[in-house]
Order: sequence, then structure tokens, then C-alpha cells
Amino acid sequence: ELRALGIEPGQLADAQVMRPKGCEECRQIGYRGRTGIFEIFVIDDEVRHMINKRRSSFVLRQRARELGMRTLREDGVRKVLAGITSADEVISVTVGDAS
Repeated sequence: ELRALGIEPGQLADAQVMRPKGCEECRQIGYRGRTGIFEIFVIDDEVRHMINKRRSSFVLRQRARELGMRTLREDGVRKVLAGITSADEVISVTVGDAS
């Protein structure tokens, strides 16, 4: 699962990677509550202009990445490495990054 997320062995040195263990209380999923993963695209004047000009989603995504946007998958990977969630869970709720 970690390879599917692009996590390299060197990234695991200080990581607290978890694997969920189910119980009756969590209906065998191994989680309690919810933890969000986020993808935030800050809209500046240049991006606003690009949207008004109906630029493609590919071009907008490129610009977002240039501005430092972290994808859902990348935020999920950070939470896997921090021991907040599992690789399986991130894989099940995200798609691979194309960029």
C-alpha cells in the first residue's frame, strides 16, 4: 500500500505508519470519528483571470501546483506518515496524482 502512494523507504525513518484494527464499536473498520484530507487552491488575481478566460482544468491545476497546492493524495500521504490514518484508507478515497 505504501508503494501505491509513492512513499519511499527513506520517508519511513521518522514515520508512525499505522494499520487499522477493527472492533465491534467501529464496525470492523478500525477508525473512530473522521479526519479530513484537504486540497486548497488559493485564487489570486491571475487565477481569477484564467478562470474568466475559461482556461482548461489542466492549466488551472498546473498553476495551482506552482502556487503550492497540495493534492488530496499528498495530504493523505502526510497523514499516513504522521500515523493519523492508513495507506489503505487514503488509497480508497483518492485517485493518483497525474502531475
